Amino acid sequence: MKSACITVGGSELAIVLVDSTDTLPERGAALLVRLQPYFPALPIMLVSIENNGFRAFATFQTSELLALVQLEHVTFVDVDVSALPADTEALPF
Repeated sequence: MKSACITVGGSELAIVLVDSTDTLPERGAALLVRLQPYFPALPIMLVSIENNGFRAFATFQTSELLALVQLEHVTFVDVDVSALPADTEALPF
């Protein structure tokens, strides 16, 4: 998955590019839980690039923030959600 940490309207947040189906509430909520260790203390917005614009899912209002973001100017990096974040130790159980 591609992700970026950006500042929008004075607030820092993580944007993760996902498939359209991952912006549905039943899938998006579970994905946010999986992504939280990679972005501790940051709100996360899941964004799907569609033919007619964007779809987004987050635990906060996305439409106003998404309107302020120019995704074509954001530098995204890969996040491997199948591996633990670099600063997280595996639990012994």
